[in-house]
Amino acid sequence: MTALSSAIEAWTRIFRWLTENTPAHTDALNPPASEEQIAQAESEMGVSLPAELRQILMMNNGSTAKHRSLTGNSFYDARGGGDYSPFPSDYVFCDVELICSLYVGNRKASIAMQEPGSRYEYWKEGWIPVFRKKEVHCGLFLDVSGGQDPAPVYAYEEESFPELAFSSLADYLSTVGDALEGVRPFTVMGRQSPHLPTVREGLICW
Repeated sequence: MTALSSAIEAWTRIFRWLTENTPAHTDALNPPASEEQIAQAESEMGVSLPAELRQILMMNNGSTAKHRSLTGNSFYDARGGGDYSPFPSDYVFCDVELICSLYVGNRKASIAMQEPGSRYEYWKEGWIPVFRKKEVHCGLFLDVSGGQDPAPVYAYEEESFPELAFSSLADYLSTVGDALEGVRPFTVMGRQSPHLPTVREGLICW
């Protein structure tokens, strides 16, 4: 199975599980991105999105995170993050506009630091942000800088150099899907303690 078909299968599994078990999270998945939206983002970024990411965005253009107010009413946080994200580590799936905004902003910051080519460059060309925590320089990016196919997934935080987290986007999504279905605990390259999510008041608790 190709990386593209594996990613589609994994995303379909996640969507189905959310629909059956936590519909509030399904509601938080955005409608599909258009070819025009993706082309515009790629033009502004100056880099092409990997085929598997492009296809997932054309199924659901990122996600918001469901929050609850003290009154018991609910509302959507337009950029996601927070306790009720459907993904591990409170990550939100970035929509194509946010991917573009983060990438362009991070590249400008990196260039301003005059670090091009450095091993410790703040944000290298080809690091495409895919999942992140709200308002925090922390998340997962696809590294297309080396031309690997599929592109590996790295975890990054403000105070540390990025570390390899998953071999591909399909690998990450499959790991999430397996944990949701109870097939195997969620881990990051074996470094984190394995754990399975639970459902509380209709929402996922990782």
